[in-house]
Amino acid sequence: MESCSENPIFKRASVRAWTDQPVSREQIIDVLKAGMQAPSAMNSQPWEFAVITNPEMKTRLAGISPYSHFAAGAPVLLAVLCRKENSCPPYNEIDMGICIENLLLEITALGLGGVCLGVAPLKDRMKYMADVLQLDETLESIALVPFGYPKQDVHVTERFDPERIRWIE
Repeated sequence: MESCSENPIFKRASVRAWTDQPVSREQIIDVLKAGMQAPSAMNSQPWEFAVITNPEMKTRLAGISPYSHFAAGAPVLLAVLCRKENSCPPYNEIDMGICIENLLLEITALGLGGVCLGVAPLKDRMKYMADVLQLDETLESIALVPFGYPKQDVHVTERFDPERIRWIE
């Protein structure tokens, strides 16, 4: 029987340093497909993706917050965008959260590492990101997910602890 530590769905690797090894287009497509498995409000996906590998743009986007500088070195910087006209509040935030969780689980399952820089609903961050990505300002929220091959051993956080189960029989 497979233990929970061997099953990638139960763990999360948070990587903040990457090798120069590129992530293949097939892997990126697998990650995006996983993200699209989130149930969506009114059966319409409220988000879209921007896959950024351009070094200059990654550096600019890494300036979104004081702690996001490591995003510039990631082989892939994925922007998850949720537009106002495609959303159905309050489900868009729930959907986006599930989408990002699915992305990170697939990233881990592929042997990559990544971290979500979080949804950026603050107006100044939204404007900055819209300017960098050359988008109009119809964005409800944006999340950045840098990922790639880990440069060093990464801390893996177990997501499943059998001791925390309450059995009610």
